[in-house]
Amino acid sequence: MRLFVRVGFAATILCAIFLAGPPKSVEAHAGLKASEPAASAVLEESPEQIRLTFGEAVEISFGSIRLFDADSRLIVLPTPQHAIVDSATNRQVVQVRVPELEPGSYLVVWRVVSTDSHPVQGAFGFQIGTRGSDLGRLQEDILASSSAPASIRMAMGMARWLTFLGVMVLVGSMLLSTRIIGDSRVDRIIWASWFASAIGSVLVYFLQAPYALGKALGIGEIFGLADEVFSTRLGIWLVIRGFILLAIGAMIWRRDLHRQPVYRVLSVLIATGLFATFSISGHPGMRQFSALSIVTDIVHFMCVSAWMGGLVTMILLGRRWQAESPQVISWFSFTATITMPIMVATGVAQAWRMMDGLQNIFSTSYGVVLSVKVALVLVAIGAGAKARQVFKSKKVDSQDLTKLRFSRTIAVEGAIGVVVLAATAVLVSVPPLSVNSAEPFAKTLVQANVIADVTITPARVGEVELHVVFSPPGGALQSIQTMTAQISTVDGEIPPIPVEVELAGTNHFQGRLLVPRAGEWLLELFVRPTGNETLRFSQIVAIKGD
Repeated sequence: MRLFVRVGFAATILCAIFLAGPPKSVEAHAGLKASEPAASAVLEESPEQIRLTFGEAVEISFGSIRLFDADSRLIVLPTPQHAIVDSATNRQVVQVRVPELEPGSYLVVWRVVSTDSHPVQGAFGFQIGTRGSDLGRLQEDILASSSAPASIRMAMGMARWLTFLGVMVLVGSMLLSTRIIGDSRVDRIIWASWFASAIGSVLVYFLQAPYALGKALGIGEIFGLADEVFSTRLGIWLVIRGFILLAIGAMIWRRDLHRQPVYRVLSVLIATGLFATFSISGHPGMRQFSALSIVTDIVHFMCVSAWMGGLVTMILLGRRWQAESPQVISWFSFTATITMPIMVATGVAQAWRMMDGLQNIFSTSYGVVLSVKVALVLVAIGAGAKARQVFKSKKVDSQDLTKLRFSRTIAVEGAIGVVVLAATAVLVSVPPLSVNSAEPFAKTLVQANVIADVTITPARVGEVELHVVFSPPGGALQSIQTMTAQISTVDGEIPPIPVEVELAGTNHFQGRLLVPRAGEWLLELFVRPTGNETLRFSQIVAIKGD
């Protein structure tokens, strides 16, 4: 039975490693909010620049903006830069100058890195003049070739998981060791978890360059880009984490002083700093009121470490130690009973803040993975509930532990905890909210043999741009000089709002409007292709929330 438990726990760790590898489709955190030119825009002349506006600050040290024509030819552009507004750098805006372009269709392919270290990429097309080409296949091919190889993504996921596991066990084992006297196995667990934390952090640092660039690199290239990584937010905090781990190493070396008040205060401060390196460089540091998010995240990390780190430590100490240490286990049970509710509460609070509410929990990848994590935590809590019930009396001996099959119980609980950490590693790589908020709405409408190509960019709440291009199905069409447009909610709560449009070219109209809320809107277009005929085009447009 002992062999079965150990093999099962090892198998769980291997499964967790594979779960920690993020899926290919998950590769974005800072969504593109707007662009100039707008996606699917039809321009009369070549734009002077390409300007991208993101929902949060982005880094361009590993980023690029590439421009392709309809024949897949790459047009050489200078290095992208952040926008300068009133002598200050706006890190949410990236722009690049564009040479004079000939009429035709063009594809913009962009890639930046969000300040919480994750690559963001996308593409959109625009057209100069009235004759364009379909860029759909070109866009798919280029984006597919720009994604990081599966081996890089898997390696990064495993490195994050190893770091999380090492830090959790390090803190949990040091906390539990304050109740254990003269057991060298605890020292070995502490040092092993310290090395796991350090190795995982080093791997994350050096894997960041190929992960952010989206391509495999040689060893020499990876080391050559180490300075570039250090210039990023993640790189800075990984280096800080390295110094904190060195300080923790000194604390482990002098663990004989753990009863001294100064030692305990320093331990709490250093552990807080260690957790802060994850929180500040990750999702919590990017959100509004980030200080509150960071503090909540640190408390959450501490509680998880006290629970899961202690569990893994007890499993590694073995069944004999468990049978001989009922009082230590009783103390751990009391600690877990306190920390688990705090862990769940802070976790739910963070999820609510990250996702701007829980209404989208099943409609985003982040929400689905989070739901799985919560379910696993609830199962783990249930697995340990029976054992903890006995410890309330605080009169527990080795016979009680045998009757409870305590070793098997904590093995199950610890195995689930390891998988929970794998889910946490995945969550680090998944955007809390959808990042496709700049995606345009495009539709072709037909009335009386007149075709209207309608584009609304972006299809979200706020200021949007309307483009309408009229053409006949294979014949000549008299030039249309006027068009009127209006938009209203389908449910009738908001009456028709006039849209100011202007003639931008031959049979090409454009305008801007402010969409006040998400939902289904009815767009209506009125044109007169001949002197005595009026055509009405209508289309329901789904507008997403900001």
